[in-house]
Amino acid sequence: MRIAVRMPQLGEAAAEATVVAWLVQPGSMVKAEQEIVEVQTEKSLLTVASPANGVLSEINGKPGDVLKVGEVLGYVGEGTTQFPAVASTAPPGLANVHDVGAPPAPRSQRAVQLRPSGKAGDDAGRIAPPSLMAGAGERSFLSPRVRAMVAESGLKTSDLSFITGTGTGGRITSADIERYLAHGEPMPPIRQAVAAAMSKSWTRPLATVATSVQVDSLLAHRRTVEGRPSLTIYALRALALGLKAGSPFAKRLYGNRMHTPATIDLAVAVEVGDGVLTPVLRKVDELALPALTTAVEALIEKARAGKVSDGGESVASVSNYGVFGLTWATPIPLPGHSVILGLSAPQNQPDWNPATKSWDRVRQIELTLTFDHRIADGGDAARLINRIAEFLAKPEKL
Repeated sequence: MRIAVRMPQLGEAAAEATVVAWLVQPGSMVKAEQEIVEVQTEKSLLTVASPANGVLSEINGKPGDVLKVGEVLGYVGEGTTQFPAVASTAPPGLANVHDVGAPPAPRSQRAVQLRPSGKAGDDAGRIAPPSLMAGAGERSFLSPRVRAMVAESGLKTSDLSFITGTGTGGRITSADIERYLAHGEPMPPIRQAVAAAMSKSWTRPLATVATSVQVDSLLAHRRTVEGRPSLTIYALRALALGLKAGSPFAKRLYGNRMHTPATIDLAVAVEVGDGVLTPVLRKVDELALPALTTAVEALIEKARAGKVSDGGESVASVSNYGVFGLTWATPIPLPGHSVILGLSAPQNQPDWNPATKSWDRVRQIELTLTFDHRIADGGDAARLINRIAEFLAKPEKL
């Protein structure tokens, strides 16, 4: 039996990646989870791991090839010799039944550009032909050349309202498009990817709940744990256990179907250069605080070096905006994520001590939980954030 090595879901916005280099050669023995091939997305250089122990029997993706998510990079077979290539009999788009851990292949999508009327067209995301554009007259007319320039440049029809047309009747010409594009500077690839992900995420109904929690016990507890876990580590662990305890937010929404992942996998926001990467931590609920600390530190180091080994699907993420001294914010969850947990900077707050009948000083943080309102309602979000707060207030439970 041989197992396909498929291009994984490398982040929420990446639909394809370029093969850079194979780290092992065909015929070599590989172990499960061993990094075997490097691929490049718009955001960073990543590595893909072997799904099982065996022999790398075949390579399909050669350096320079661009493969879509779900396409086969190669095959790992049992034994010590190469396996002959076997033509797949599975219908296109269906995963090999022996694939291990392969995420569902996403449907091909094209960005839908809005007409000036604000309604999506029936033109599969292309600029509407002149006869269909809102607002009759010269201004609404776009020549084939102008429409091609708009499509190639990535402009949306809504962007055209910012362009002054110099043609007859205010018609937008190719020279107007060139003049508009000449201003400013190109958006870096990582910012384009972040912009695409945030625009996609904002199409959902999002809501936020918040609460505060004292962290004096947590700050004392971390001094007793190997590696001195940060507040982010405690939050990741608390979120994972909160989701595992039967929360409806431990699910991903595909169309009108709810999918419950086999493991609690979380992403952590890491600021890098001009943007943010969200590498994924697997089975967070199964990692004790010391192991989780080591895993997060390694992940952050790789991310800041522009090399992430796992950018696949996850169910939720944590953003510690408190590192910037902020006391409240509402981070936006990635597309496909049910929630994002935000953490503020610790603040000194007065607290009445009835035993001594005096005021004490405690350290307190604000928690914000922004959630996809399609998956569950405010009551479920409140129960989840309260459970997280309880874990953070009593860190010995983690």
